[in-house]
Amino acid sequence: MAEWDGQPEDEDDGYEQAYEEHRAGLYDQLMAYAEDHDLSDGFMADLVADLALSLRMIAYAAETEKPSIGGLRLDLDRYARELGESVREAKRHAAEFIAEAKSAREEEDEEGEEEGKEKPGEKDGPGSA
Repeated sequence: MAEWDGQPEDEDDGYEQAYEEHRAGLYDQLMAYAEDHDLSDGFMADLVADLALSLRMIAYAAETEKPSIGGLRLDLDRYARELGESVREAKRHAAEFIAEAKSAREEEDEEGEEEGKEKPGEKDGPGSA
């Protein structure tokens, strides 16, 4: 992928820290946007994938001294390989991800049930005896 802020790749710790910080910030903003506009996670994934491809192409054109059609195609091939590696890594951790997702869903269900229970001394609602 394109280098972050021109930093050499041997500064992995700084890169990883900046990457995680910015990833978390963008994720929070995207999720807030999705919630504000009532967009599904799947729809957001499609939008972000489209934006990522566009940004990769823009980065190539902006950061390459003499951009070319062939060079862009090679860069897009590299990008496809990088995405493939990310997908393969996600597949390796699929069991852990699903276990965490199920656990989070169960916790949300339990919280929803607790909120739905009547508190002592409360009435059932308007018109209750």
